[in-house]
Amino acid sequence: MTDERTCRTPEACDENVRREHLRCVRRFGTQPHMAQYFDGLSRTWEENIEPCGAKHDATAFLAGIKPGARVLDVGCGTGIMAQAYLDAGAAEIVALDVAPGMIEIARRKFAHEPRVRFECASVYEFEDEQPFDAFVVYNAYPHLMDKEGLARKAAALLAENGRFLVAHGLGRAAINAHHSHVPENICTHLESARESARAWQGLFAIDRLIDADDYYCFGGVLKDEANQADDEQRGGSLV
Repeated sequence: MTDERTCRTPEACDENVRREHLRCVRRFGTQPHMAQYFDGLSRTWEENIEPCGAKHDATAFLAGIKPGARVLDVGCGTGIMAQAYLDAGAAEIVALDVAPGMIEIARRKFAHEPRVRFECASVYEFEDEQPFDAFVVYNAYPHLMDKEGLARKAAALLAENGRFLVAHGLGRAAINAHHSHVPENICTHLESARESARAWQGLFAIDRLIDADDYYCFGGVLKDEANQADDEQRGGSLV
C-alpha cells in the first residue's frame, strides 16, 4: 500500500494522483475541467515557474504574515509560496489546489515540514475548524471564476482583523497576454487592481493596490459587521 503523501515509484505516484483526483471531485465538488487542465501542466510546472525569491518574500510581507500566523494559500500549485510564509514565521499553512498532480508534487517537496498541509480542494467548498490570519491567492486569481463568492469565502474563513491578498509576480498586461490562448472556462481577464478590488470592498478595508509592470496586487483587512453595514449604506470605498 502506497503512502498518499510520498511516492516511491512513478507508478505509485500516478496511482496516487488518480485516486486523489477522484477524491477531489467527489468530496469537494471540484470542477473536473479545471482540475484536468492543470493536471496536464503539473509534470512540467516546476520547469516554468520563477524560483522562490524576493517577489515571494514581498508577497508574504504584503499579506501581513507574522510569526505565529495561520495562512490559507489558495491555488497553491506546487507550493511556490510555502517557503516564503515559513520564512516569515507562519505557524501553520494550509495550501489548496484543485489539481491533484500539483498537490502530489507539493507534498513531496515539503514532506518533512509539519507546518504545511496540502489539500486537493476547491476553496469555494473548503471549511476549517479554526480561522486563518491570512488568505492569499498568488498567481491564481484569473482561474478563480466567482470573484464575489471568493471574497465572501475569504471573509468567512478569516479571523477578526484577518487580511486577504491577491497577488501576481507579473504585471497585468503580461498576465493577460500569457492567458490569451487559455480557454474561457479556465480563465478570466485580469482587471486593474483598483477595479478588481471592488468585488471585495464591501467586506474588506482595501489598503493594498499595486498595478506595476512587474507586480500586481490588491488586498485589505476584514471589516467588522458594523463597518460592513455602514459601508453598504455609503456605497463602499477604495483607497
